[in-house]
Amino acid sequence: MLLAALALLPVFAAPTNAATPNNSLRLSATYDASATLLWAKAKLKVRSTATVTNDTQDGVNALTFNLVPAKIGQMTLKSVTVGETPVVATKNGQTLTVPLPAPLAPAGKVTVTIVYVALFGSTATDKQWLFTKAGGIATAYRWIPWLSRLTAFKRPNIGDPFTTGVSKRVRVSLTSDRPMVYATSGRQTSVDGLTQTFEAQDVRDFNFTASPSYLTLSGVLNGVEITVYYRLLPGAKLLQWTTEAMQRFSDKVGAYPYPTMSVAEVPFGQGMESPAMTWVSQVTLASSRKQITIHEAAHQWFYSVVGNDQVSQPFVDEAMTEFLTRDMLGHRASRCAVAALDSTIYEYTDACYYEVIYVQGDLYLDAYRLRVGDAAFWTGVQNYYQTYRFSISTIRQLFDTLDAAAPPELAGGHETRFPRTFPPPS
Repeated sequence: MLLAALALLPVFAAPTNAATPNNSLRLSATYDASATLLWAKAKLKVRSTATVTNDTQDGVNALTFNLVPAKIGQMTLKSVTVGETPVVATKNGQTLTVPLPAPLAPAGKVTVTIVYVALFGSTATDKQWLFTKAGGIATAYRWIPWLSRLTAFKRPNIGDPFTTGVSKRVRVSLTSDRPMVYATSGRQTSVDGLTQTFEAQDVRDFNFTASPSYLTLSGVLNGVEITVYYRLLPGAKLLQWTTEAMQRFSDKVGAYPYPTMSVAEVPFGQGMESPAMTWVSQVTLASSRKQITIHEAAHQWFYSVVGNDQVSQPFVDEAMTEFLTRDMLGHRASRCAVAALDSTIYEYTDACYYEVIYVQGDLYLDAYRLRVGDAAFWTGVQNYYQTYRFSISTIRQLFDTLDAAAPPELAGGHETRFPRTFPPPS
């Protein structure tokens, strides 16, 4: 079985300064997960093993995992073991904190196996659509317990309350009680009866959707297999828009890094990004469908490859992604008053979050492009993509990189719209 615990001996030590137990973002892990999907019961049974490496210079006495079903999936935690030792984990919203039997030394490794059962919802309320079964489709977002930090699942707007690092390798085994078509963040490596196995590299989460009645359309772009999974949406259009967007962004920003790309129809929401995967909703207005498809494809560059703290600095991925989208489709004015672009998702209203971070963010980047010139701007974007790929970047790093490629007399000037990032001298 994929989830058998690896034969690793944890390296424990008494640290002088234990790392903050509510923040595991500086650690790394690979994941081996299996899930059984009980379709009629709308239930998911999960067993996931994280092989965690302490990449810090301090001992670590607890690990923090992000797990969306803990908040919206009526999760029942069956067991948590560290190596061979059972432990009692603490759930706080979408966060699961796992105590270690003894502090994990720098460069030490340990396996953490988490077993749980969750129930799919059936509505779109408060992002319930991230883990739901409706319209003939099941959606599972951030269902693998993933190293993260303590983060409130608090959403006064459409902001994403997530921050995760990249895993070098994820292996997932999905078993269903009937024939099922899966769209995932990975590539399929084997099929054994009702069990399908997938693998992915360099991803900051691994999500899937499933339906017994998905139709599929596929194409190949620069060696990448693009597959659309659909029931009611126009599959051919989704494939066309995604292919055109991926070609443009590869040319403008840098090469797409994954061997596959899945575009999955989902029952609720608008759209959602995952590494090597995007979601487009059945309820998306036809007039918005192309924009949302392209926007989610652009997230492959900014969020999947170049990551960021989506809670405290949503500008980094959302504004860059919206700029790529509107640079392709056309810009529009914001319908809200001009506001700071470096606030957290918790500080924007539902009415103006999109208008400020997405629309005003796009307009700021486009005005900057016009000021410094196309060649300097795109050189800066490409440098930023290459420098911070598969890491977590910041607004400051973004503009420092863009400014470094721009003519000195035209660079800078970000203080007004980014008062926290570029505060005035004290």
